[in-house]
Amino acid sequence: MIEIKNLLFQPLTLHLAGDGRGLHLNPREIRSISDDDLSPEIEAAAKRGLVSLSGGSAPPETIPRSEKPLDEPPEQEDGGKPKPKRRKRR
Repeated sequence: MIEIKNLLFQPLTLHLAGDGRGLHLNPREIRSISDDDLSPEIEAAAKRGLVSLSGGSAPPETIPRSEKPLDEPPEQEDGGKPKPKRRKRR
């Protein structure tokens, strides 16, 4: 079973694989479908960020973490002086 979550704040309708059935999702609704019902349209919607897939044969994509820990201060140039941040003109 695969869980599909609509990530939009509006209803979404997708075609299921097989006999021409459709899947209607309300805003932020989660539904479970069988692995056989997973269509290319649903996979494309997941790649575009419209829906989230979890469980079954389609694991969610993982974002690789950087090797540098976040606790370290930024590298400094010019003898230890921190570089001033550039401000946007208004």
